[in-house]
Amino acid sequence: MKAPEIDAAVERIEGGERQPLYLVIGEQVLATREATRIAEALAAAAGCEVRVHKGAAGEELATILADLFTFSLFEPAKVGLVEASAEFADRDAAAELIDEAAKVLGDDYGLVGGAGERLSVAERKAAGPLLQTLRLFGIDPATGAAEEAIASLPDSALAGGKSQRTGGRRGRPKKERVQLARGLSALLEAARAEDLAGWSTSNLAELDRAAEGGLPEGHALVFAERSVDRKHPLVLRLFERNAAFEVEQLAFDRSGKTTGLDPVVAELERETGVQIEPAAAQELARRTLRKESWGPSAADAASAARFAAEYRKIAAGMPEGTGRIDRATVEESVVDRGEQDVWDVFNAMEGGKPGAALAALRRYLDSAADEQGERFRFLSLLAGRCQQLAAVHGLAMAHSLPEAGNYNGFRARVLPKLMAAWPGAVRKPGPWPLFQMYKAAMARRSPQAVSAMSELPWKVLEAEIRLRGGSGEGTAALEALVLAVAGAGLPGGGDSVSSSRRRGSPGPSSRQGAGGPARRASGRRAG
Repeated sequence: MKAPEIDAAVERIEGGERQPLYLVIGEQVLATREATRIAEALAAAAGCEVRVHKGAAGEELATILADLFTFSLFEPAKVGLVEASAEFADRDAAAELIDEAAKVLGDDYGLVGGAGERLSVAERKAAGPLLQTLRLFGIDPATGAAEEAIASLPDSALAGGKSQRTGGRRGRPKKERVQLARGLSALLEAARAEDLAGWSTSNLAELDRAAEGGLPEGHALVFAERSVDRKHPLVLRLFERNAAFEVEQLAFDRSGKTTGLDPVVAELERETGVQIEPAAAQELARRTLRKESWGPSAADAASAARFAAEYRKIAAGMPEGTGRIDRATVEESVVDRGEQDVWDVFNAMEGGKPGAALAALRRYLDSAADEQGERFRFLSLLAGRCQQLAAVHGLAMAHSLPEAGNYNGFRARVLPKLMAAWPGAVRKPGPWPLFQMYKAAMARRSPQAVSAMSELPWKVLEAEIRLRGGSGEGTAALEALVLAVAGAGLPGGGDSVSSSRRRGSPGPSSRQGAGGPARRASGRRAG
């Protein structure tokens, strides 16, 4: 949902149709702007001021909720705006409530007191989270068979929260979930017999209570959130009630291009009063934004916050009347720690472009919060890649395999022969990475290249020894290995690179200020 839906929501509020809980999801600067519009409309209708709470979570949010549930002798109503609480970011919140209820059940998830007996104090307390979880998913705890009510819960709620996914576990096994469902059914039957209302005291339960109309008249709470799990039960219900809205968010498409930039820039221009040239905005995004995960992905939350913070910092330092922020100002002011894919290093390296490979490697390491740790992670990926590349090259030379100008030809004429002769000690890459490595192998058929490729395992070992030696040459060791592959016997040695870089010297580092988040791509296996 975009701004028009929020316009309609504001009109409904002004017309007297108000809800106690609202949620706006999107890039933080945009979500905050639209949530502020909703909160101000609610406050104007109630005759009060908006209370703004930035980053309220945990106990702080619990305090805000407790205050919101009480009347005030001095205020006609209360309207709160909560920014970036991350309260809706974890769908496991419902599973955590079930885990809380399960604590009072026996080892086999049976009621300790037994069926037909009155609940103990602990069991009465545990009934609260269970009843609240049922309400979260729109299940009436008081009607129908208890077994049917429990069976209506999603399997993820019974699988367990974080405590059930430690030590490699993926939650409760199926047999255990069946036992838990039986015990919860008995607990629900006993709670009904004792006519328990059962409200939990967790933030999620209190928010659900607020959404169900538990707040005093005129009281409301509006959330502006960037991080939200779309399958969170309360989020789903707010969307059903037209009380949740989505605005644009900074992200990356399949080609790696940044999306959602224009509305964010427009809002920052409005907020700061300073405009930015389109090329400068793109450069700022390139230097700050990082992917949240592999493939098409939202921008990492910390890097998106850095984008906005760097914009504000530059804008605050601009003398009046100097015009718009230009690209040169961004380049001078912002350290480059943007998105850098490890595959860019490999592609440039195998494509015989040492200069591009070194530049990508330096940017990759500069973006890490822990460069020393990232060096070892990168070497692990690179060593595996080198092992596979050496295997492909050796097989191509030994069997005089034909060239393959395109992937279809490679898959039909080369791939079966490669797979038939593939050494068992080397992990097999996928067909497409194998095609990329095969093209690199075909470019390295000269006697000089064959000699260089045969030395590759020793160069990997040498790089590891230098890296583990702690001599401060870790980056230089990686650069030397990348150069060994990139320029291995290729005519002219690939693209140009300075003599100092060819000798493996680390060169000047651009690391300044606080580091960005550790590189998530480091955990991906090559191939």
